[in-house]
Amino acid sequence: MLLEFVLTGIPALFITISVFEVSMTMWQYHTMAETVQVAGRYIVTHGESCSQNGNTCSITVANIATSMEATGVGLDPSKLNVSLVGANNTVTCHPLNTCTSNSTVFPEGTDGAVGSNITVTASYPMKNPFSMYWPGAANVAASDFTLAANSIQRIMF
Repeated sequence: MLLEFVLTGIPALFITISVFEVSMTMWQYHTMAETVQVAGRYIVTHGESCSQNGNTCSITVANIATSMEATGVGLDPSKLNVSLVGANNTVTCHPLNTCTSNSTVFPEGTDGAVGSNITVTASYPMKNPFSMYWPGAANVAASDFTLAANSIQRIMF
């Protein structure tokens, strides 16, 4: 009975932990990619023409950061690094929670013109515990890797 557990139980436990870790990593990647896509859409719907005819719908970096925090459920804002890039203006939030009080208007000037591209880029550091569980690996620390996502969108109005 003990031999059967050693031959099947330990590898099954290793596979179960591996599947769980890969699933968590993919969930965090998907959440980050969706957050970046939604932030891009949020920005491009508030372009230069948005403020015409009495509308005042310009947004600030703090609005974008707050929106990303709300959309990125499960992502730690103190680890999520974000860059907002227009044609002439770049704002970096390393990490995201440092921009929740930034009152800079984005996109501003010609960056908010119809037809301009806006790029939202994000990176999120992860630790991979696979190496710690690998049979025969002694005194191995979890390795670091970075998930990355970006969205390039054009201001349409």
